[in-house]
Amino acid sequence: MRSIRIAHLLFTFGIGLFAGLLYTFEQGVIPTLNTLTAVEYAKVEQGLIRALDAFPTGVIVVATISMLLPLFPLLRLRHLWRTTYWRLTALAWVLFFFGVGVFTIALNVPINNTVLTWDPAAPPADWQTLRDQWNRLNAIRTPINYVSFLLMIWAAFEIPKE
Repeated sequence: MRSIRIAHLLFTFGIGLFAGLLYTFEQGVIPTLNTLTAVEYAKVEQGLIRALDAFPTGVIVVATISMLLPLFPLLRLRHLWRTTYWRLTALAWVLFFFGVGVFTIALNVPINNTVLTWDPAAPPADWQTLRDQWNRLNAIRTPINYVSFLLMIWAAFEIPKE
């Protein structure tokens, strides 16, 4: 059970870091970006995207580990699938994997890739539409991540003694 506890601590911490990042964007970064002109927005947003994608042990690695590591206890304890721990962990994993991971890759990342193609000195006329769409998507995935994080914390108190 020690390996289960360690794995649970690690992926819960990772999901918490991702929740903190999304919280920071929702509460501070997005409201600030919304005050910028088109040229300012294009320059700042491109800088943010490049900075978050450039650091190899940053967001992408933490999110990937946090999406895959919960499979270890779920598979190892599959015979305990009726326990509160297993069900909470499974639900939290589904929310994080699909509601944050797949959601981000399928919906937010393509917008980021489009923004990276803009000429910062002359963004497209409809730049605000894409910005607002990204913000709406973020407003959906952020609470999903919070719920996933809270479920993982709850599950930590339910780890079987075995």
